[in-house]
This record gives sequence, structure tokens and C-alpha cells, in this order.
Amino acid sequence: MDAARDPDIIVLYNSIRENPQYLEVPNEMKFVETPLHIAAFEGRTTLALEILRLKPTLGKKLNFDGHTPLDLALCNGHPTTMKRLVRQDPDLIRVPGRGGITPLHYAAKTDENIDLLIDFFSYAPPQLRT
Repeated sequence: MDAARDPDIIVLYNSIRENPQYLEVPNEMKFVETPLHIAAFEGRTTLALEILRLKPTLGKKLNFDGHTPLDLALCNGHPTTMKRLVRQDPDLIRVPGRGGITPLHYAAKTDENIDLLIDFFSYAPPQLRT
């Protein structure tokens, strides 16, 4: 219930009340800046989780720079947001962004990301764990 009192969540639902299409993005639009991209970029974890819960397809959309919301959380120093998004939708680690790079590729790239890789695999779909 704490999330219901979160100012970000209240603003989100007020925005939806004013414009019921607020989170709607046509499926054919591959590149779009969504409220989920903004929340992930800013590390607003509770808001990002609520948006992803309401509209799971937004987690797989690329912004105009070719980044997913998970990419933005990852590259802007918001590990809590990133981990919670992955926990809510483990398939996000395999969504290719700019250059075809997935968050899983990014985590596997260097030894300094070993904790990230462990987190990804702990929430990964079963087919990735075998």
C-alpha cells in the first residue's frame, strides 16, 4: 500500500484519469519515449514498476536513441530500478537495444559486472539457466 501513497504513483494515475490513452503506444511504433523510459532513466523505481505492471509492452520499446527502459536504468547508475524491473519481467534482459546489444550482453561483457550477471540469471527465465 505504500506505493499507493507515492507521489509519483498519484501523478501517474491522475495523468491516466486526464488522458486514458496516457500509456498507450501503438505496437507498430518501434521507437518512442515512454513514461517508463523516463522513470527508469531517473531511477524512480516505484513509478517504473507500476508503469511496467500496467503496460508490460513498454518494457520492450526502444527510445529514439535505441535504448530500452532497462538500458537506461543500467547505464544511468540505478541498479535498484534495474534489478526490480528484471524481477518483475525477466524477459527484459534479452531485449536487443542499440547495436543489437541486450542488457544480458552488457552484463557479460566485463568482470566488473559479475554481480549484475548473477542477478540477471537469478531471475532469468528457466531456458537461460540451463
